[in-house]
Amino acid sequence: MSELPRPLDLLEAAVTAWSPHLQQDGNLHDPVFDTPTQYGTAYHAWCCAVLAAQPGTGEDPRHREQAATCLAATLAHTADPTAEAHASTFDRRTASVTGRLNHRDFTWPPLLKTYLGLRDLGVALEAKLGERIADVDVMASFRARPPSNWAAVWMSGEWLRMRTGLSPTRPEEFDEWLDVFFAGGGTGFDMDLGMYTEHGLPNAYDLFTRAHLVDLLAGGWAGRNRERVEEFLAAGLRRSLAMQLSDGSTASGYRSAGQTWVLGAQVALFTAHRVLGLGTRADLDAARLAAWRAYTSLVQWQRPGGVFSPVQNLLPPQSRVGYETYTADGHYSPLALAFLASAITAGFGEDEAPSSAQLDARPATSLAEGPPTHRGAAHRGRVSVAVQAAADDTYDASGPVDLTFGSGRRLQFVSAARHLGGGPWLVPGLAVRAQPGPTPVEALCASPRRLTAPLGTLPGAGLSFEALLLEPGTGDDGGDRPGGGAAGRRHRWSVRLEEDRVEVSETLEGWPGWRTLLVPYVRDLGALPETTVEVTGDGVLFSRGDEHVRVRVQGAVERLTVLPHGYENRRGSCGLVRIDLAGPGDELRWSMAGSSSGGGGPTAG
Repeated sequence: MSELPRPLDLLEAAVTAWSPHLQQDGNLHDPVFDTPTQYGTAYHAWCCAVLAAQPGTGEDPRHREQAATCLAATLAHTADPTAEAHASTFDRRTASVTGRLNHRDFTWPPLLKTYLGLRDLGVALEAKLGERIADVDVMASFRARPPSNWAAVWMSGEWLRMRTGLSPTRPEEFDEWLDVFFAGGGTGFDMDLGMYTEHGLPNAYDLFTRAHLVDLLAGGWAGRNRERVEEFLAAGLRRSLAMQLSDGSTASGYRSAGQTWVLGAQVALFTAHRVLGLGTRADLDAARLAAWRAYTSLVQWQRPGGVFSPVQNLLPPQSRVGYETYTADGHYSPLALAFLASAITAGFGEDEAPSSAQLDARPATSLAEGPPTHRGAAHRGRVSVAVQAAADDTYDASGPVDLTFGSGRRLQFVSAARHLGGGPWLVPGLAVRAQPGPTPVEALCASPRRLTAPLGTLPGAGLSFEALLLEPGTGDDGGDRPGGGAAGRRHRWSVRLEEDRVEVSETLEGWPGWRTLLVPYVRDLGALPETTVEVTGDGVLFSRGDEHVRVRVQGAVERLTVLPHGYENRRGSCGLVRIDLAGPGDELRWSMAGSSSGGGGPTAG
């Protein structure tokens, strides 16, 4: 791993890259749509305020000036719910703005943080700025109510206003808002999982919500629910540590998992836990390494000569690769940087960065969750795998959704890939065909399923599950039912982690036809070199510079096809390898091993 830049240096460089897009009225414009988007101006203000307060960057007057100008623009938009909302939904096909939703909920914490930060620095602000902040009606300006994660965001800002003496909100009222999160139901705090749950159970928004809860505690909140909040956060820390992949990213799980703000949020969350002492000694020691692990990924996404990428690739923003309909550079890039800025104010970067060897020396561990997530992760050294036994196919496939081989690398197999023309999400794994040759295949990772053996852990580091495969139903109940092809058969799946590789076994019980291994891979993430594919006798060797990943399959290979174009995932433009095995059978064993040049090449699987 090359030498990491200091967190403060990365923040300054990334914020400076946004300066050309800052308008005279104080609003930050998106570089593609040339308009304010959601909450970018507010988070840019906070980043500038942090730079203005830090030794080495605070001497530059532009940081104070930009923070004050953006603060004024943010307050004007936040205080006036009748004003047109900023752009929030985008069409990648025509590069157009298609929706404007009220996202003022998200401006409240950075607005208050910026105001307090500039005030503490003695910056001369508008005389009645405090009065204007006090006059904001949170129920009129903000869209969400508890237990929405949006409400958790504006509540963390509202506490700062309360602490400053500018808010009409009573402490008892604030505790009543928090009560709703603990009330149970489909949305709120799952104390057993340590997870904030909402529709789709996104790992990203669980992390996002807990980051704002930690902000509450860091800001001095000590209300009636504090003990319950601390208990929830301690459980959440353990889950976040378990769900962090070896490259620093968060395991895939529904929407937004591929945003760079998820990396920044980890840095902020893990750092705040250490400062507040929220967790066991072992958890807090692990949190230090986890914060740096996330940072080693975060630093990779500053575009050379451009703004910081809001997604975990460096392709041009006009390409929209890895973007979801609500993603734009103008808000998700400043959000990622704002989380980093908050971590810096809490002391992140003051200690010496761990070495790659330290980051990659994780003990062998496994976590398997039952309902409602059916998600798990296993780690051993520098190898991680994240598994979804029964994924929601809106964003994911079932099976090994993430496979990573250490910090500082870019040749990873993270998130499902999809053809640009549509079709199912694909992850590395078994597909079946009724005949030999280049005949149509059915990818089991895309099949609807009913678990017959829940996701469980294996000794050492490993995971397994069993599912009855279904086909989309056409009955009155609209459900799924067993049918022809792979449907109606049991799919048994397991993975074991070794020091440098994963070993996977899959069985489609009683399948009389032929087997194929499908392996989607990232070809172009926007930074040279691109990934190359070399065909070997029993699989393929992927190479990107000095990074290598070897895929091997057991059994005679009938035909091997490399499709270098036509797919994409959150990491970039993708290709697909299809390895057809000779002869019928119902079992497939395959392995994936990673190494770097100078390490002797991938170990035999």
